[in-house]
Amino acid sequence: MILIDSIKIKADIKSDDDAILITTKKYNVKNARDIKIVKKSIDARKKDNIQYIFSIALNCDNEDILIKKNKNISKYEPLKYNIPSKVSKNHKVCIIGMGPAGLFCAYILAKSGVKVELIERGEDVDKRYEKMNNLFKKNILDTASNVQFGEGGAGTFSDGKLNTAVKDKEGRKDYVLDTFVRFGAYENILYDSKPHIGSDVLRTVIKNMRNELINLGVNIHFSTKFDSFTVIDKKVNSIECVDSYDATKRFTIDCDSLVLATGHSSRDTFEYLKDILPMEQKAFAIGYRVIHHQEFIDKAQYGNDYKEKYPSLPVSSYKLTYQTKEEGRGVYSFCMCPGGYVVNASSEEGRICVNGMSNQKRDSGYANSAIIVQFKESDYKTDDILEGMYLQRDIEEKTYKAGDGVIPVCNLSEYIKSYNSNRSSDNNSIDFSNTNEVNPNDAILGKWKYADLIGIYPKNIEDAFIEGMNHFDRVVDGFASSNPLIVGSELRSSSPVRILRDKSLEASVKGIYPCGEGAGYAGGIISAAMDGMKVAEAIINKIS
Repeated sequence: MILIDSIKIKADIKSDDDAILITTKKYNVKNARDIKIVKKSIDARKKDNIQYIFSIALNCDNEDILIKKNKNISKYEPLKYNIPSKVSKNHKVCIIGMGPAGLFCAYILAKSGVKVELIERGEDVDKRYEKMNNLFKKNILDTASNVQFGEGGAGTFSDGKLNTAVKDKEGRKDYVLDTFVRFGAYENILYDSKPHIGSDVLRTVIKNMRNELINLGVNIHFSTKFDSFTVIDKKVNSIECVDSYDATKRFTIDCDSLVLATGHSSRDTFEYLKDILPMEQKAFAIGYRVIHHQEFIDKAQYGNDYKEKYPSLPVSSYKLTYQTKEEGRGVYSFCMCPGGYVVNASSEEGRICVNGMSNQKRDSGYANSAIIVQFKESDYKTDDILEGMYLQRDIEEKTYKAGDGVIPVCNLSEYIKSYNSNRSSDNNSIDFSNTNEVNPNDAILGKWKYADLIGIYPKNIEDAFIEGMNHFDRVVDGFASSNPLIVGSELRSSSPVRILRDKSLEASVKGIYPCGEGAGYAGGIISAAMDGMKVAEAIINKIS
């Protein structure tokens, strides 16, 4: 098999099949077969000549000749992940959390013959979807089943982006993507440079994966909250669980290993573990969701006449980074959602946070992204391991109060007016309902209210946010000056703590494996799934 790399094709083609046809003709490929697109990206640096960049693998009759004639053609060996060998020893693993880390940890273990008990405090994805609609339409929050908790984890109701910067020599990333496709995702996620499933498709993928786990013998416990664990001879022995809706219903499950894949919003779990397992403070980021018209972003990326020149181009995204001049504090876009929505992502009463979500078609007409500011290790004022978590809670409470119990929003112009008033009574004269072209009813899933967002964050975070927005306006003309909608508050981009683990991926108590995003070892769907696989491999190696 050969790889034809860096194939530049004008972005006016109608389909990926056109790119394959153009490539085989251009290089005079003889009897092409087993054709596979390996990578596809967009080069939009020249608006008058936007191009797709393809890498295509295939078998053909003149491979050696093509390799000799073309510098961009070489032998190709696809990276393949090897499932660990079957385990003969009887060993039970309890996994806490059904996000990507927990699901893929369970999947690899079950395929290797390990008995798995999968514990999830939230509900299955369909019931969870109903609870979310109750929150979006009626502002009724279920603290056990919401955007953060439930089958599939927080990523199920996000943009569903599948890109990661994690280095992967073992083929775990490709295995995760292949698994998603096998369970219902579109094949283009295997090669798009910015792969994206979409929340609507991901729900189906998660259900299909659950059914396969059950077929493999995994016992799944929904609406079941992990409460504590017991230790015998310095090794985990069992866990205690409680019904998420009835605290009188408790039960114990014996286990030989315990995987803590709880996610970064399981704050009660952090509080329980605080004095039991070594943990450390870590940097995280906080900020707002910023909403523009999708067409504004598309024109900025592709040019004003892109619809006529390149009608098949997908909705565009952006990635922006900046470092403030005085403090050297990072400000950057995160989880950018083309054609998406801002959603109420709250999980605790009296507190509000938001996230971004999109469906597979990305057709809402609005683009939103978190514009977040780095909270560094040096910003911590105490040695309290959970100081960052407490800060998140305090900001979510202020956000809740600012919006009188619903999502607070305002336009950037009013935000800056309030900021310049130095939080004095002068901001009483500011009309926070001053509307622009962004209609919150179309761009936000959840009850909302025009409100003053100044004072929710510490002043140095507000300083950095505004400095960053001003810089981004110079990078993307109109990014700030077009007066986008600002939505509060974005706080769950990553975990504020890390549960320490050794080279065998175990915590200080043997048999306990901190895993995924909540434990501080991942930063998205793919990296969390890959970490779940790594933990499964570590458990299998130890058993073997």
